[in-house]
Amino acid sequence: MKKKLVSILLCVAMVAAMITGCGDKKAEEDTSGAAQTSAPAGQQDTAKPQETADQEDSEGEITLTWAVFETDNYTAEVWQHIIDAFEADNPGIKIEKVLMTGDSRPQFLKTMLSAGNMPDINIDPVDLASTDGVYAEVPEELLAKYEDSSVVSFDGKKTLVPAYKAYRTQVYYNKAQFADAGITETPKTWDEFIAVCDKLQEKGYTPLMGVGASDIWATAFGYWTGVVNSELYSAYPNFNRDILDGKLSWTDKVLADTLKSWQTLTKYYHKGSMSFSNTQATSEFMSKNAAMFMDGAWSAPTIDNSTEYSADDFGTFMMPTPSGAKTYCTMPQYWGVAETCKNKEAAFKFCEYVLGGNPDIYKYYLQADGTFSVTKTPVTYEMGPVQTEFIKNLEGYELVPEAMKLVGDDAFPTGFEDFTLKSLQNIFTGADVDAELSTWDAEMQRLGAQK
Repeated sequence: MKKKLVSILLCVAMVAAMITGCGDKKAEEDTSGAAQTSAPAGQQDTAKPQETADQEDSEGEITLTWAVFETDNYTAEVWQHIIDAFEADNPGIKIEKVLMTGDSRPQFLKTMLSAGNMPDINIDPVDLASTDGVYAEVPEELLAKYEDSSVVSFDGKKTLVPAYKAYRTQVYYNKAQFADAGITETPKTWDEFIAVCDKLQEKGYTPLMGVGASDIWATAFGYWTGVVNSELYSAYPNFNRDILDGKLSWTDKVLADTLKSWQTLTKYYHKGSMSFSNTQATSEFMSKNAAMFMDGAWSAPTIDNSTEYSADDFGTFMMPTPSGAKTYCTMPQYWGVAETCKNKEAAFKFCEYVLGGNPDIYKYYLQADGTFSVTKTPVTYEMGPVQTEFIKNLEGYELVPEAMKLVGDDAFPTGFEDFTLKSLQNIFTGADVDAELSTWDAEMQRLGAQK
């Protein structure tokens, strides 16, 4: 009997252990699965639908995903400060950051959209804004808070929240190298600019810093926004509409000649330009390995706030154009709330909070990258010497749209800018300008037909 009783007890213990083991394994799998779905969406398998974000938990707390990108100015700390401030003022709403990765932010969002994993709130949503059903219409009471010129529509639908306006390219320069080369004034004409490049080169300095590597957007950015866009809008005030209506071709002589002028400058660029990312190029310039750098407004606060270099060592001037055109492009930027967002009211609440509703946070956001408010009640901030000079240089210039960034009904088809960026990089490295431009019309028609 004792032996039978022991056998029975052993069997019971074994069965209990097996049941417990299975339960532990199941719990481990559930925990692993939960951890995977709650990881930042930018690090998730984009083929799997988002399961935890944009839903209310058992206690009614809302979680929203927010797609952002990181740069030298837009750091992880900047985004976290904004998130912490909002969550502190809005209990019950959590913001989960999704980091956009890869060479193209629009392509990242397209991939997320096609995978059914679209973040709830997107920075830089413009490329998908013209596609019906991707972004939700913005409440009119929210749009009423922004400058009328910043509000855009697509076939009558207003799906973008104005975020800020950014002034584009100027030429940053090293004052000591200019002085050593005998340059006492910044150039005001194209010929004067060429003369400055020659003097610098004769003195043993590299006149211009360029960008290549993975930052395909940056190779032509400085010249396109500082020169090409000015020439196009000076010659054709309705450039985008004229292109879209077929009144103009991308093989237009103004564009072709301006890009050929760019090729004449390649001998002045740093020989390693095509191996540098934009961050590396900025560092090389500030380390005095080139005398000039055509770059965006964001570099002004970068220089002003540098702890390694003195802002007094650098200045900025408007890039002259071959024709003498005095137009200058500005680009409004936007946020969008995905149509798939299940808590749109909370998502627009976050947009309003950051983009003007909390003036301190809006100022913090603007100041991080040297951008400017688009709210009807302007939000301003204190600027350093280089950024102050940057803004002063705009006096006497006519502000015009940036052709490739124009949004609304006059926007070019989604994907067209990405195509031109590669083509412009080809031109910078010596490709025939006319041959490259001959492909642009066909590509725009192809992309337009897909809409």
